[in-house]
Amino acid sequence: MAKIFISSDQHLDINRLDVDQILEMQANYLQEQKAAAYIIAGDSFNYFEKTLSFAERLQALVGPEIKIKFLAGNHEMGHGIAFDELESEVSPLYLHNKCFQIGDTVVLGNNGWYDYSLARGPQKQQVQKFKQGFYYDRLIEQPLSDPERTDLSLGQLKKALDMTTSQQKVIVVQHFVPNALDLQYPDASPRWQMVNGVMGSKRYAELYAQYPQIEAVVYGHVHRNQSAQQIQQIKYQNVSVGYRRGKRIEWVTPEFSTSWQKKLFKTVDNLQDDL
Repeated sequence: MAKIFISSDQHLDINRLDVDQILEMQANYLQEQKAAAYIIAGDSFNYFEKTLSFAERLQALVGPEIKIKFLAGNHEMGHGIAFDELESEVSPLYLHNKCFQIGDTVVLGNNGWYDYSLARGPQKQQVQKFKQGFYYDRLIEQPLSDPERTDLSLGQLKKALDMTTSQQKVIVVQHFVPNALDLQYPDASPRWQMVNGVMGSKRYAELYAQYPQIEAVVYGHVHRNQSAQQIQQIKYQNVSVGYRRGKRIEWVTPEFSTSWQKKLFKTVDNLQDDL
């Protein structure tokens, strides 16, 4: 099987990492592993053009033998990119609402969004107010409501999935979470139960359950370190690397390079990672 690698939430600017060193490290690793494709599932930088530049530079380093693709996370969406651009053919490397095939494996990419369906608790009706007042995403301009934007994303995915066949193996890559597997709902924190409403939508997993050809759904956004989980035939894996700034220590090792490697999704040995 072709080796497909996926990562998310590297936050290279917030983590104050040397971009040139990271590019060299990742290019060397992908070449050593004989990767066929590497997908960055959002939140590499706080500016879309910086993530685009990173992907372009990485593609130049690894050459045409390895496909480099990327999605936009909410951090990319906050600066330097309009809604219409995010929904357009910005770059051949941009995977949103697109797919590619390697062997019998089809990779579908979609940024995703959220509709508050993952909010719980006594404050769950306050998600929109929280977003507009305090959350990073208040910077993101859009002509749709959040549920409407999620509808658009789900419609794009359904159309793409309907074009796949039962003989194919499908991997879906998105930024926002497709279910509540990685979310915490602490009884002592009604506010945090509410904040989960901007993490993603449970409707993604409900859609994916209708397609037996889906073998894996890979995503980020929530910085959690836990093993992949299986629901029916689908492997759900969060590949976010996260922050290592001040008291926010989310990397799985002290070094970025090994944290990135350990969090990677890898299609090796029937879609099982080899960690």
